[in-house]
Amino acid sequence: INRIDAGYRTAGNTGRATASRDVPEESLMLTGDENIVDIDFAVFWRIGDAGKFLFNIQNPEAYNVCAYKWGSETPNEWLVFGAHFDIAPPANAVLLDPHTTGSRTYGTRVGAYDNTAGTSMVLETAKVLAGFESRRTMVFCLWSGEEGGKRGSDYWTEYYVKEDHPEVTVTNYINLDMAGVNWPGGGGAPHGDPDPQIDEDGYPKDSEVWPMRVYIGPGPNHDRLDQPGMVGLSQWIGGDALGLEEQMGTLVGLNYTADTWKTDVWMDMDRPEIIVYEDTTARSDHASFQDNLGTVTVGFGGLVDGYWCYHQTCDTLDEMEDWMDTTGKDYGEENTGISNLVNSLDMITWWALMTFFHCDEKPVLNAIE
Repeated sequence: INRIDAGYRTAGNTGRATASRDVPEESLMLTGDENIVDIDFAVFWRIGDAGKFLFNIQNPEAYNVCAYKWGSETPNEWLVFGAHFDIAPPANAVLLDPHTTGSRTYGTRVGAYDNTAGTSMVLETAKVLAGFESRRTMVFCLWSGEEGGKRGSDYWTEYYVKEDHPEVTVTNYINLDMAGVNWPGGGGAPHGDPDPQIDEDGYPKDSEVWPMRVYIGPGPNHDRLDQPGMVGLSQWIGGDALGLEEQMGTLVGLNYTADTWKTDVWMDMDRPEIIVYEDTTARSDHASFQDNLGTVTVGFGGLVDGYWCYHQTCDTLDEMEDWMDTTGKDYGEENTGISNLVNSLDMITWWALMTFFHCDEKPVLNAIE
């Protein structure tokens, strides 16, 4: 049996008459007829199934947080910018640091990289764009339930837009999820963590180079471009507007196998530090827009499975800075983790912002028949 007291605190065993002290900020109440009364009470409760309470009931109810600025010309065409703000929930009551145990479990209560970084960039972009008039309606959303199956974005696209607002067309969607721990960082994991390893059927990366990924969809075919308009726009923004042409490469899996094409092409291109590609799989909220609305999406991400603190209690801002530090490494420029992380987030935010402006002027519509 659990108990909480309101209006007073006892000093001894609750089963006996003991001394208590009054807590007036809790006990004094104003009644409907404007009389002041002093009420002390206790609440008792019991958890019926402790195992179910601890391990099975997570996020029973969650909310998306969205802001809208209506367009001046075509308000029923929405341009959406989003990131999930939930974090991977702990699988058990004990949160262990893999730096201490040497092994990884699952879950955290921190989530700096996944996905506070993306959330922060959405908020900063919304703050800036709030002062601009746009042709199309600008929508900035923080999604709930991504870690549990993209529930927040799936509900918003399938029910709020498609069912409740059939007059609305979502022209494009920009996604930020696990972006920041990527080039200009790299050169090996910090403080003895395992180095990222080549994963043939995963995202391109190795122990040295952690590409910043610009992923576009829907792209069901690995061996050709299904959305050449968005690929071309991303190439122009990165190579021309941001001056990153030397670091960039566009991945297309022509003459490569479907399972390993991304890593194989990346390796054959001599491991470019920024990659633009159409992804045949979607592991974040952009999948909801592609599947439910047929919207062309572009997203930004960095190191995922090779990041030792992915979905761990050590996913902190300090950890991100440690991973981005290139001082004393035989890779890139000698910069502190703070400097490289700021440059990375700045690059991603500007890229997303410029994509937003271009898609407001001329949306990139789905090229798949």
